Parts: sequence; C-alpha cells; structure tokens
Amino acid sequence: MRTHPWHRSFRIAVLAAAFCGASQGSARAGLDPSSIRETPLGAPVGLRTEIVLDRATLAGWGVPRPTALRYDGEGALYILDAGSRRVVKIDAAGKLLHSVGGYGDDPASLTLPEDLAVDRRESLLVLDRARGALVAFDRAGSFLASRPFEDDLGEASREPGARLNLDVFGRLWLLLPRERDLVPLDDRLRRARTARFLTPEDGLTEPSLVAPLPGGDGWIYDAGRRALRRFRSSGALGTAADSTGFEVSAIETDRAGYLYAADPGEDRLVVIDPTGATVFVRLLGGPSVPWTPTAVAWSRLDRVAVADRARGEVQILAVDRRAAP
Repeated sequence: MRTHPWHRSFRIAVLAAAFCGASQGSARAGLDPSSIRETPLGAPVGLRTEIVLDRATLAGWGVPRPTALRYDGEGALYILDAGSRRVVKIDAAGKLLHSVGGYGDDPASLTLPEDLAVDRRESLLVLDRARGALVAFDRAGSFLASRPFEDDLGEASREPGARLNLDVFGRLWLLLPRERDLVPLDDRLRRARTARFLTPEDGLTEPSLVAPLPGGDGWIYDAGRRALRRFRSSGALGTAADSTGFEVSAIETDRAGYLYAADPGEDRLVVIDPTGATVFVRLLGGPSVPWTPTAVAWSRLDRVAVADRARGEVQILAVDRRAAP
C-alpha cells in the first residue's frame, strides 16, 4: 500500500500553500479548478448575500457555534466549532460533504481546536492547542497524522490566541500573542529562525490576528491599541490603517490585497484597500437583529464567508467589483 507523504514526513514545503493561490477556492461547483485562469481583480464595491447557513442547519451538522472558517482550492468551505471539536466541509453550493474531529481519545479526534489552514495538497491542518500539535486530514476527510510542535513551541502553541498563518511563499507561521511575534516554522515544526521577526520596539502591544498580502507583506491586528497595522516582509511594522480604534474579531485578505475586517461591536465588515484606506462598510445586522461577526474567510470564487458564533449562523457573500484595469 502506498504511503501518504504525511506519514513519511511533515515537510512544510508539502503541506503549506500560498494564501493567494492553492489554499483558497478557485472553482464553482462542477468546474475543474485547473481550467480556470487567474484574472486581475478590480476594487470591491459591495457584498451581496448568496447563501445563509442558519442555526438549525449548522446544529444538524454538529457545528452549532462556528469559531473559524477556511476555504480550500475547490471552493469548499471548512467550518470549525471549537466547542463540539468538529470541522465540517461544505461544497460551493452549501451542501455538506463530510465532518472530521469530534470528541474522543483516538488521534483523529480533537481536544482544543483553535485554527485552520489548507495546504497545497488540499489537506486540512487543525491547530489543536491542548495537544500542542497540528492534526491533518486529507481532502476526503481521512485522518493523515498528528505532529506536535517541537522544542519550546510545544508550550507556546498551547497558549490562548495562538494562530496559524500561511504566507504568499507557502511557509507556515505561528502567531504567538504572549511573545508579540510571528514565528516561521521549519519542516519539523520548530522555529526557523532564532531572532525575532516582528519588532515590539515599533509599538506592537497585543497582536491577535494576522493576514498575509501578495508580495510577502501582511496585516496584523494589535488588540491592545485596537489598530490594524501593515508589516513588511522584513518584519518591520508600518503605519496603521485609517480605520483604527474599533474592535476586530477576524481579518482576511483577497488576491488583490484588500482586507476584510470583522467588527463585532458594530455588526459589520470593514473593507480596506492595500494602502489602509476604507473602501466601504457592509452592515450584517442592526438594532432589531444583531449579527456579530466572529470569523471570516475569502475564496478565489470571490466569496467572503462570515460566521456569528453566538447566533449560530454563517453567511456567504459574493464580492461585487469594478472592472479590473
């Protein structure tokens, strides 16, 4: 029987996908992703609702309180519920494909799942904080392997707020709020460098969210200052976005470099251009119908999925854009 690469090695070059390429959705239902060519994206001008997954639907799938979202390279969406320790996968039309994880003592179960990523082989990676490990499943939902972080990262990965990040070059990183740093990982899930990447001398107080940008830069949210800040591929921090001073619960970037910031205090998504200027705001609820965004993901189908953990609902929104230049 042929051995899957995950059982032979846990090399980052195999499992990590470029955020703007293979790790995001690239095909509508029934289409071969390889048949669709990348085209330039114009500026987003609006978000319109395409699919709503309500509380009854998500509860029936075993994920009544969605906490994290991630798209794969075929437009399928993964939905994590940390409380039920389960991840479900749905296709681009909103149909359930399979679920993984859940309670149990076997290696395929999850204990304290925190975050998700999808690699170039379309394998799902789950950050399990209780184990201090990454747990991997293939695109069909079969368990592949569980690999602990090594050295001091074993403890650091168990800290609340630890997050996964895949950069534009396909490298896997771990955001550690207590260290105020974004740590690159080598092929054994150890620190790939001994020196810091982010520089706290630049005023970063409590990094809690990170999203990469084309070209190697990225956005980071400083919860201590309530500020969205760009960082360069060198790790140096730039200026804050002009939409600063509000709480942000999740951030995601698209292939054109636009940032989608979930604002739970105002029940909205704030869309920000690569320079940090606000493009528009999409309200998700209102005084009579609160809708608090707690997770967000972008697909190369040009969709944005947004979850409300308390409401038990996921909205999938299509991005309307100006014509590309």
